Amino acid sequence: MIPPRIRLAVGLVLVSAAMSACGGGGGDSGSSGAAKNDVPPAELGTYLHVVAPSVVRRGEPVDLRLRVVTQAGLPDYDFEGAFRISTSSDDVEFPKPMSVEPQKEGSYVMRGIKFLTPGVQFVRGSVPEDTVQALANPINVVDDPEWHVYWGDLNGHSDLSSGSRPPGVHFWYAKAVALLDFAALTDHDAWTPESRALDEATFLDVAEVAEDQHEPGVFVPFVGLEWTSREYGSRLVYWPDQPTSLPSVASGVDTPEKLRAALPEGAVIAIAHPSGSEVAASMDPASIGRGQEDLIEIYSARGIFETAASHRPSSRETPGTSVRDLLLLGFDGGFIATGDGELSAPANPRPFAYADHPYPGGLTAVLAKELTRPAILDALRAGRCYATTGERYLLEFSVDGTVMGAKLRVKKGHEAEVYGSLGSTTNWVRVEIVGPKGTLAVLTPDPGQADVVEITAKTPPVQEPTWVYLRGIDERGGMAWSSPIRLVPE
Repeated sequence: MIPPRIRLAVGLVLVSAAMSACGGGGGDSGSSGAAKNDVPPAELGTYLHVVAPSVVRRGEPVDLRLRVVTQAGLPDYDFEGAFRISTSSDDVEFPKPMSVEPQKEGSYVMRGIKFLTPGVQFVRGSVPEDTVQALANPINVVDDPEWHVYWGDLNGHSDLSSGSRPPGVHFWYAKAVALLDFAALTDHDAWTPESRALDEATFLDVAEVAEDQHEPGVFVPFVGLEWTSREYGSRLVYWPDQPTSLPSVASGVDTPEKLRAALPEGAVIAIAHPSGSEVAASMDPASIGRGQEDLIEIYSARGIFETAASHRPSSRETPGTSVRDLLLLGFDGGFIATGDGELSAPANPRPFAYADHPYPGGLTAVLAKELTRPAILDALRAGRCYATTGERYLLEFSVDGTVMGAKLRVKKGHEAEVYGSLGSTTNWVRVEIVGPKGTLAVLTPDPGQADVVEITAKTPPVQEPTWVYLRGIDERGGMAWSSPIRLVPE
């Protein structure tokens, strides 16, 4: 479970950081600025992007990562000052001497912070006089973590297809500016029937570009592809190793079955933007399962695909193709959220609207033992992952004590115990446990205690295969979704 928030006195620590030149402006760098009323507008100035591990072991040294960015999320090299680190608990041990280490990519790391009290804790980074400040993601401090939580963006494009910058920029930004744990480049094999097809030799060269940023334990890049079919819809592909060929529609790999057959063992496939948009094709519901898809994109900067007519709809929704529709048709994979970006700025900490991307990009969290390519793919394949609208929320979800993504065999008529919890730097306004026939339980938290919440329910007696998942919406319109857990009666 996610413990209650720690609500103790704030401890302030001043940490000097050598930066060049001078700058100014500033404001609170919330999780997103952008296009709709439910997203706080960006302010002019300089911003801090602060990232901490989502789950840490009590008393174990952890690193706090910081990046100074402009209001557009670009690296800000014209800032000079010092960092102030404040925490929601005074039971925190800071390293001595205290220092922030500059990294070659331009970010900063404060190493060796120890959280000594279990619970959900918060860290704020700022400069003296608090002209530039930001809350890091919530941190769950536990005695014995079962899983680490790693964050990534699994859908983005370069100038090899519909994007605007080279592949190297995409991976560099993900690692050095967005401070992600993993990222995939998923260029289209052909964006439209009239566009230039992706060249196989160029595609295979992307693996070398990705390896330049590969640092197991720090950052894992994935060579991917958006297999783009106007007939069946798009599929995102992630290779376990370096690809040896390009399975494009133009090469004859023109059905979901052929796509799966063309991939090596261990490759992962996700359904992209299932209900589509004005420029992105929806998927053919009749093709569900034919490609043995592992995942489905429930959110991207194009909109929410969970159900029709959400508060962040895409520019065009195709009836009968939402995630809920496809679950009812038998889709049995996990949920991801992505940026689906075309600016080579995955997980931009200061997102803005453009073209068919009116919302902040999404993020996928995976539960894994280590930050390596095999471990991340194993988690995705198992559905041990959750999706957000870009915020690094805490989320736990289980049925009868079994983690999200599982497929449970239960006795016919069994009523399963469902548990969910969510943690945020914002307040949750509605939390639900969702099943095929609607919500099993709803929580509308007290605003005074709404940043860390728990919800429980029992399933109806299981008479046929069914599923449940957790979702929450916060005061800014941000959302989180667990991957579903399936129950199959024996």
